[in-house]
Amino acid sequence: MKKSVLSALTLVTLSVIFLSSCKPTDEPTITDLSINFYPKVGNDALVYNQEYTVNGRKLKFTKAQFYVSAVRLSKAGPSSTPPEMPYALVQSLETNYDFGTVDAGTYSALEFEIGVDSLANHGDPTQWGATHPLYVNSLYASYWDWSQGYVFMKLEGYVDTSAATNGTASAGFAYHIGNDEMLRAVTISLNKTIEGSNAAIELNVDYAKLLEDVDLQTELQTHSIANEPLAIKIADKTQEAITLRP
Repeated sequence: MKKSVLSALTLVTLSVIFLSSCKPTDEPTITDLSINFYPKVGNDALVYNQEYTVNGRKLKFTKAQFYVSAVRLSKAGPSSTPPEMPYALVQSLETNYDFGTVDAGTYSALEFEIGVDSLANHGDPTQWGATHPLYVNSLYASYWDWSQGYVFMKLEGYVDTSAATNGTASAGFAYHIGNDEMLRAVTISLNKTIEGSNAAIELNVDYAKLLEDVDLQTELQTHSIANEPLAIKIADKTQEAITLRP
């Protein structure tokens, strides 16, 4: 009899342990993430058609935009978390971009690419809905039909090309950066806790820094395949040009 009671108690104990171990773990807390890109020319806010001095020359922008892809937040170690929406078309008339939900937590870095990943870049551009950043018929979309790919970055405006640098910003420039080889990775150190109903990461984008290595008197155009060395100069400055906002 005593043996039967002990056996029954053992069975109950094991059942409790088993059931406890089978309880679902708590679902991770999620939060809405936005990334704010503030357009700058050096220390000044970028305003279209406003004159600035860049590389010693008068210059004004009429267009400044780029695509962002492969957005992910990294914790200490090899793990990374992509937000719900990993793409954005960043243009200088807007600062706030919604990347959907992401797991709340403390992250050590924000990583993304300037441009569009190869799979999406050469995929069917009509697959995206009207509200998607890669929708090719949106107001600011930039897509090359001839190369079947997105224009990763587009910088346009006017610059003073006079020898004495004392003229007016009247010579047009157009820097159109694209093709898979121009995709550039950017890493921003964070050490930031993402939590609450809405979370934001704020970044500065210095368009003067993007043009730092450009001879603005003579290097006025690139469409990447045409004048690839100039396109590389600009693409290679993206890591320096995008910084965490103080």
